[in-house]
Amino acid sequence: MSGPILDVYVASKLVGTLTEEAGSGVFTYLPDVPAQRLVSLLMPVRAESYVWKKGLHPFFQMNLPEGYKKDRIRETLGPHADVTDMGLLVLTGANSIGRVQVVPRGTSPGMAGGNVKMSDLLASADSRENLLQLLDEGVTQGISGVMPKALSKPGEKATVWTEEFILKTGFDDIPWLSVNEYLCLEVARQAGLEVPETRLSDDGQVLAIGRFDRTKDGKWLAVEDYCSLKGLDPVEKYRKGTLEDLAKLTQEFSSGDNVKENARKLFTLHLLNIALRNSDAHLKNFAVTYTSTQDVRLAPAYDIVTVTVYPRYKTNLPALPLYGKRVWASGKALVRYGGAWLGLTTTNMTDSVERVTAAVQGVLPLVRECADRFPDFQEVAKRMLDAWAQGLEDIKPDAKPGKSVPAPLREQAVLSDPNGLERRKETNPYANPDGAFSHKAR
Repeated sequence: MSGPILDVYVASKLVGTLTEEAGSGVFTYLPDVPAQRLVSLLMPVRAESYVWKKGLHPFFQMNLPEGYKKDRIRETLGPHADVTDMGLLVLTGANSIGRVQVVPRGTSPGMAGGNVKMSDLLASADSRENLLQLLDEGVTQGISGVMPKALSKPGEKATVWTEEFILKTGFDDIPWLSVNEYLCLEVARQAGLEVPETRLSDDGQVLAIGRFDRTKDGKWLAVEDYCSLKGLDPVEKYRKGTLEDLAKLTQEFSSGDNVKENARKLFTLHLLNIALRNSDAHLKNFAVTYTSTQDVRLAPAYDIVTVTVYPRYKTNLPALPLYGKRVWASGKALVRYGGAWLGLTTTNMTDSVERVTAAVQGVLPLVRECADRFPDFQEVAKRMLDAWAQGLEDIKPDAKPGKSVPAPLREQAVLSDPNGLERRKETNPYANPDGAFSHKAR
């Protein structure tokens, strides 16, 4: 039995059709589609159809709403709303990150975005509730992830080339998540990684992040995360991914001068995730952008959060294992990985360590500024600095668990607690599978 026929567009040009037949996803390119208008790096242009026997192809699942947003679609549209993968794609496929749009047969793809003026939302007294209302008004905007997100065309552009933003917020059980991510992305920026434009709301509850799927001259960029590149369904982003997979896929799809540059950026990003205790760095939180198969680049840094500052997640380990182990202090294994899998020299890796260390130090004044600006954020800020201090020890080439004394980052940021915080070794090494950062919430 066949499902609905969907039209697939690349950069506003119709390139093929997608349908579901006997439980399998079937994508077929139209005749004479140029090679550079490929839908996915795993699906180059060809005459033969691409059949995915497990349902919707991983690429088309990439931006489907999950967790909170999926629940909101069901609540808004009613209990009988089609929330199968194909049903969600029908609802959300016109508004996804990247240059691919999917719409019902014969429908114009149009453009994403609402009539909200972003500057007003960021300046509002309760930006979180306003964002959630915006989310309810536009539940068919397809952005995946654990936090509520919506696409918005701002009333005034943050930069000359940014046409759209991603607006993100958290909830009371994960307090100050927007400020947390804002600071982490600033560390990434100071470490020399490419980071989209970021703007924090006046009340600290909403983070606006510029989209990175457009070039400076307004052309569409393809975006593909590593879960899709590995041919995995999104629910498998934790279970089947490794750091070795990231290196292998980066080397496989990079070409020319991009090979070494992508490798250096990926290694720096690994160090950053360790230093900032981002235990949610799974396959979907790494991506590439491209205009053709000859120009594949590591995407700008995104979704970086110091997860372990929240009590439910303080014993979390890295999302992806290295050489079969999930440990923060990888030491020599990380050096071996950089050389054997990414082709980096000792000088390259030392430079990355120094960049990340200097970046953390450079953001300390901003941490203090945010703590002064949002007094209720201060306790989270202190825990973030403690986590970062240990993280800086763990990115050293000779790092070993419990063998170093972290730098006093609290004191350096003038956020020290005269009574100190009680430090206890936790015995549970496992992440909460039902938590807000688990695959079930995605």
